[in-house]
Amino acid sequence: MPVRSLRRSARFPGRLAVLLPAALMAGVLSFTGSVTGPAQATGGNAAAAGTAAAASPSGCWMVASDGGIFAFGDAKFYGSTGNIKLNQPITGMAPTPTGGGYWLVASDGGIFSFGDAKFYGSTGAIKLNKPITGMAPTPSGAGYWLVASDGGIFSFGDAKFFGSTGAMKLNQPITGMAATSTGAGYWLTASDGGIFSFGDAAFHGAAPSRPARGSRTVTGMVPSPTGGGYWQASTSGELLAFGDAPDFGSGVSNPNRPIVGMAVLPGSGRASNGPGTPAGPGTPPPTGPATPPTTAPGPLMPAQTFSSTAIPSWGTVDDTGKPGYAQLVVTAAESGNRLLVGGEFTGLVDQNGAAVNAPTPYLMELDPDTGQPIPGSTFTATANPDGPVLALLVAPDQHRLYVAGKFNHIGGQTMRRLAALNLDTGALDPSFNPPEPNAYITALALSGGKLYFGGAFTTLAAPTGPVNRPGVAAVDAASGALVDSFAPPQNYGGVFETHTGRPVEDSNGSYTPGVVQALAIPSDGKSVLVGGSFLHLGTAPADDPNHQHAGLVSFDTSTGQLTPWQPISKRPVFALTVWPGDGATVFAAAGGAGGVVEAYQPGGKSTNPAWTGHVDGDATGVAATTTRVYLVGHYDHEVPNANDPCLKLSPQPPDGHMGVSCPNGEAHRHLAAFDAKTGAVDPSFTAQADTNEGPDVAYAGIRHLYVGGNFEKVSDTPQANYRHQPGLAIYPAAS
Repeated sequence: MPVRSLRRSARFPGRLAVLLPAALMAGVLSFTGSVTGPAQATGGNAAAAGTAAAASPSGCWMVASDGGIFAFGDAKFYGSTGNIKLNQPITGMAPTPTGGGYWLVASDGGIFSFGDAKFYGSTGAIKLNKPITGMAPTPSGAGYWLVASDGGIFSFGDAKFFGSTGAMKLNQPITGMAATSTGAGYWLTASDGGIFSFGDAAFHGAAPSRPARGSRTVTGMVPSPTGGGYWQASTSGELLAFGDAPDFGSGVSNPNRPIVGMAVLPGSGRASNGPGTPAGPGTPPPTGPATPPTTAPGPLMPAQTFSSTAIPSWGTVDDTGKPGYAQLVVTAAESGNRLLVGGEFTGLVDQNGAAVNAPTPYLMELDPDTGQPIPGSTFTATANPDGPVLALLVAPDQHRLYVAGKFNHIGGQTMRRLAALNLDTGALDPSFNPPEPNAYITALALSGGKLYFGGAFTTLAAPTGPVNRPGVAAVDAASGALVDSFAPPQNYGGVFETHTGRPVEDSNGSYTPGVVQALAIPSDGKSVLVGGSFLHLGTAPADDPNHQHAGLVSFDTSTGQLTPWQPISKRPVFALTVWPGDGATVFAAAGGAGGVVEAYQPGGKSTNPAWTGHVDGDATGVAATTTRVYLVGHYDHEVPNANDPCLKLSPQPPDGHMGVSCPNGEAHRHLAAFDAKTGAVDPSFTAQADTNEGPDVAYAGIRHLYVGGNFEKVSDTPQANYRHQPGLAIYPAAS
């Protein structure tokens, strides 16, 4: 992945934050997450295990909260954020194995790369429970960890999860971390200097045992090369050595900004020269290069737009029950440099269309840059569900992948329709035990420690007996226990008829409640929008005879009751996504007479959409970046004029079925992009897909747009250049 330019925003005011981690053991990333695991907590006593020998360090770096770098000994300056306006303050750093570069991490998890440091992932686009306070590299240089102030761990690249303090009640916040020389463990340090050891990390002492040089707030730690010791550093510049960690002196005296990070330079076995000249924010030290190296520093920022040309990637096999179509991909999720894909497929074809012998039913792990399966993936082999997967949700804080669908067995054990898997291994997480729904699940959302799910179910099998839930429910995200207080109102029945979107009321004692297809929770966490094919979820037919609140409703996330603000909707809604541009606007993909993408602002003054884009077929999936909304579905054209007569239902050839066709519209077969603020169509995005149905889902990752469905071919040009790419298409970032 290329490293992109640094982001700029408002400077963090006043005296800046605290923290420091990392020794020179590694540094590159791939995303996973964390939150449980055995810890040996020590404010003076701690855990145990061995280490490997290494050369003595010959210098180190410290970093201030504005990203200014201080270099000591032989450590060289490779760049800083000292003269850059940051969105959030720098809270930690980590060196590369060569000593030729380093990473800085901000409190939002944004990564800044300097020298030979490469970007492999961040939490910059994730809503965090607590801020990131440090990082540590793996020994191989192919991964790193980020730690939050509650001790939650986020793993990237080859970094493995060994436990966290995420489920513990801490006396003081976690302010830094360091990894062992084997990469099979790590330490966390709290602001009072207490140490928490995981994996093979051993305890060698802690700051509380040493006299303080004035006020002391420990902001991070770095291991010695052997793993037989470590350093702890404080905001005042104090540097404490433990075990076999060499003593570099007392540290920095009276820095202009609080010290928040540190990294050690490995040497060739000789002793350090002692402290060098502090570089100061943005200024190279005398021993460093006159200018930063040619590698462009900075984090890989989330894409704003995507290419119209999909990469050649693996796809799904032909659907033998539906000639001319590929087996269906229904859901996708990204975790660092891993792509997780679910659906109704039972096998794969490679980028040349050749069938693959290895069985890969319903859930697979791919490399997003190549679209190829991860070689020897333990996750894919272990997860192995026995039925379709219809929804995926990565929960990095819990180090979990939530999986929902129609399966009865997953992760090596029996678990029906809703499960939590270990992100690394694919094994079932036995600590998550949700009530079993009586029908399949299609949608997942996570907020405020609760997992919300929607689908075709009407009851849940709780320990006390069946509990009624009208296709929407919530459980505790950690344990899976039913949240009794979230009790949505009755579904009075009635359904939108498929494709045409015609509302059909129940009659003669029938009960057809429709299916919940989508959930979305704005960043304030107050409401959950629920989309589907229902007519009367929460509102009796007599109170809504014109179906003003059909297909889309808003529930209070605490009580499950209808919120005062209710969207005006007269269509079946198949997908929802929250706009990352403001965290508040919700985009809906809907069907009916033609299809639409609509921009709602929950809790706002208007209950009508802020803008609506029209297409001539069902819109089934939607994804968004800060500037664009990507819509996929069963349409052929975007229709600029909302009043165009072609958008009315009429008999269609060859059999006279009722439908919509607008051949004079803008040719966007199955895919289109809209301006996120205005709804204007983006003419530069010209991706196309074949088959009458085509895509079913769209998911925007950090640097890729993932589109799944039952199409066989894709193109970057209307009515031309189609090539084989069945079931899954991956579009790389354009900007």
